[in-house]
Amino acid sequence: MNNVINRGEKIRYVCLRCGKCCSSGPNVALTVFDVCRIASYLGKPWRSLAGGYFYVVIADQIPVIVLRGVDDKCVFLREASGKTYCEIYPARPMRCRLYPFIPIAPRERSKLEVSSNCPGINSGEYIEPPWSLLEEYQGEVLKHYSALFDLIFRLGYEPLKALESLLDKVCIGNSSV
Repeated sequence: MNNVINRGEKIRYVCLRCGKCCSSGPNVALTVFDVCRIASYLGKPWRSLAGGYFYVVIADQIPVIVLRGVDDKCVFLREASGKTYCEIYPARPMRCRLYPFIPIAPRERSKLEVSSNCPGINSGEYIEPPWSLLEEYQGEVLKHYSALFDLIFRLGYEPLKALESLLDKVCIGNSSV
């Protein structure tokens, strides 16, 4: 069971770089902004990442981009010299940047869940969760799903075509939606 932390509270946490968060069968949903950051970091067009690095699930007419896993590990998790590391660390998805802090709802900005699966919890110094990063993430999530909603339900796009259009607009057009 995850704990909830309120704005203003601190928690003991330090990232142990153990890779456990990246090794539990990735189920990280991505926004178009995540995909564009990753594509830019890798120097590839977003379309070349589809299938190999992420896939799309259509749930009730809403396309959800999911980070791909390989053998229950994130596709970007690497090992070298006995250490694990993220191949795209500077461009990692917002959900990964926030972990072990988990947003509760898109507009909830005063509380976060704290993953009970992270071995870095109750280690290290007392820190305040990354509230500004939470707000940035929630802003991106709201833009992502609002734009998809408009394209699909107001303009009548087929779900996958709506997602492709939005990815093109954000990645190629350098638009913030």
